[in-house]
Amino acid sequence: MANPKIPQEFWSSYIVEKLRRTNPHINLCFDESKYVKGGSIVYLPQAGAKPTVVKNRAFGAGTAVQRGDKAVMYALDVFTTDPTAITNAEALEISYEKTDSVLADHTDTLAETIGDELVYTWIRGVKPVVGGGTTVEFLPAGRRIATTGAATAVNPEDGQTGTRKAHTYKEAQAMQAKFNKDGVPAKDRYAMLESYMYQEFIDSLSANQMAAFQESADLENGIVGKFAGFSFLERSSVLAIQANGTFRLPGEALGATDNLASIYWQKQSVTKAVGDTKLFQDMDNPLYYGDIHSGLVKMGGRCRREDWKGIGVVVQAATV
Repeated sequence: MANPKIPQEFWSSYIVEKLRRTNPHINLCFDESKYVKGGSIVYLPQAGAKPTVVKNRAFGAGTAVQRGDKAVMYALDVFTTDPTAITNAEALEISYEKTDSVLADHTDTLAETIGDELVYTWIRGVKPVVGGGTTVEFLPAGRRIATTGAATAVNPEDGQTGTRKAHTYKEAQAMQAKFNKDGVPAKDRYAMLESYMYQEFIDSLSANQMAAFQESADLENGIVGKFAGFSFLERSSVLAIQANGTFRLPGEALGATDNLASIYWQKQSVTKAVGDTKLFQDMDNPLYYGDIHSGLVKMGGRCRREDWKGIGVVVQAATV
């Protein structure tokens, strides 16, 4: 007898919960899922110039001007898993529930990929162009802070070679100053550090700083500590930038001279939108003599501000 189909409602809630637990940063941004247009596009209005204030205005009417509002946008990407077949023979003979294992593989893979992609969408922006079409831009150089620590050997896993300056607490303080100067709200600020950069940051703290950092941890929600007004998260991969300043795509192999980067943001400055979430099931397929399963999730994101305020990265600096 074939396994019963899994209800779509169960799959949707399961994958959303998996995304949240695997990628805490997915919940630490503005959610615009309800604003998706046509199932795949989100438009973000950008307010134009503020009105001029005149002190002791002379007699007579002021000059009326129209505020020139603009818009930025982002599309939802469609993430799908390759179908997996479970033959009738496997279902009858194996000693464990393979269907559960297969579905776990699909959700785990989707969650990891979407978590990487969402961070990338925050540093990549798309906006409409007058006359039609769109243009793509990336987080500008002014929003990138170079590491300043001691020369440290790169990790052996990512494909880099040589040494880079370590990430220290001073870069977190510099990012705090930048956010403050930009008038970014002090509440809900976050930092997600690549695993080795996080260890470098930890090593730079004094005993008192370390004690305060650990005391402020909220591990249930993925927060490993707080410093300089930021709640810190740690992730095995965050961002990577080529020596010429170009961001690497998520999952792209790193070159020897590439630099890793960690991201800092304020919750209202970055966004995500989740669209369709679906499990495809073909039970008792006559070609594969069993059941076939695959999954789909639509998700996108962006920095909400055209001026990029409220987001920044700390990038490894090369050593001389």
